[in-house]
Amino acid sequence: MRWNGIHVNACAAVLGRREETRTAVAEGRYDEAEAAADGFLSISVAEGTPPVELAVQAADLAMSRATVTAPQIDLVVHSSCNHQGLDHFAPASYVQGRTVGGRAAAVEVKQYSNGGLAALEIAAAYLTARSEDSAALLTTSDVFALPRFDRYGSDKGVVFGDGGTGLVLSRRGGVARLLSTAVISDGTYGAVYLGNAPFEEEAAGAEDGPVDLRGRRDAYLEENGELLLKIVQSLTERQQESVTVALADAGLTAADIDRWVLTNVGRTLDDVDFRATFGIEDDRTLWEWGRRVGHIGAADQIAGLTHLLETGAVRPGDRVALCGIGMGFTYACAVVEILDQPEWTPAEAS
Repeated sequence: MRWNGIHVNACAAVLGRREETRTAVAEGRYDEAEAAADGFLSISVAEGTPPVELAVQAADLAMSRATVTAPQIDLVVHSSCNHQGLDHFAPASYVQGRTVGGRAAAVEVKQYSNGGLAALEIAAAYLTARSEDSAALLTTSDVFALPRFDRYGSDKGVVFGDGGTGLVLSRRGGVARLLSTAVISDGTYGAVYLGNAPFEEEAAGAEDGPVDLRGRRDAYLEENGELLLKIVQSLTERQQESVTVALADAGLTAADIDRWVLTNVGRTLDDVDFRATFGIEDDRTLWEWGRRVGHIGAADQIAGLTHLLETGAVRPGDRVALCGIGMGFTYACAVVEILDQPEWTPAEAS
């Protein structure tokens, strides 16, 4: 979708301390061969912090950077992948109550690694039906800690970092202009992350061990191995489709994109065909940053955009493509044009 008059007013990311992956290898928590193949150097760790509190911290920081005020927030959207600190509570409403308050609509978007970008498109559509003073607050938060999740072992080809993000979307200016978004879903092969086990009647507890995504995938492929090539082809084609649509709606080509913010996965999951299609080289991505923070759930793209702005790596006029993929599978791309070069200090989890 092409957007007019929708802006990233401000954004923020709150990350944890850095844990070197070589430490995890030495302690037997990360397979040595996988570590060498994946290429991660460190990850962001905020264990001991309730995940949703990272969203609160990031929201507060984003609002302190914004030119809009709390009463202008008409929508609060929260996204995540993992447990938010307590069963049976509403994270979006919690974030709202702890930050901007008011009577805005508060909703949760559960699209896992694509949650941040899905929320961005939903909020943009919402604001187009509101007054010019209207704004939205988008947050994400995830902590991937034992016993519920093994950040080094629950999945293969990616290590999981902790963090929260906040983004203020507005009708009245900001640090970047939202040019377009494209969010698509194709559930044809979504069962690859379900495995062959029946659905559970109750949520798993600590005694059941951490989530085993690689086990589910292996079980599925044992019975459906002949589909592997089709699955890989589908992932590449659908991701290419989301980017192609977003670029066309923005009136741009891949050559017009100055920086690409991709999902923070390891080299073993690097989609070479996808990158080749759009001529994406490492020096135009955030690989060197991503391999130091890990995959921070629904937050990779917003955290990456924040990193570009905080480090002065983008200038007014630069175009940035935010690209994501989530289990299920969903695919997304958002294109923004940088308008300002703010002087922001990066934050870590408190």
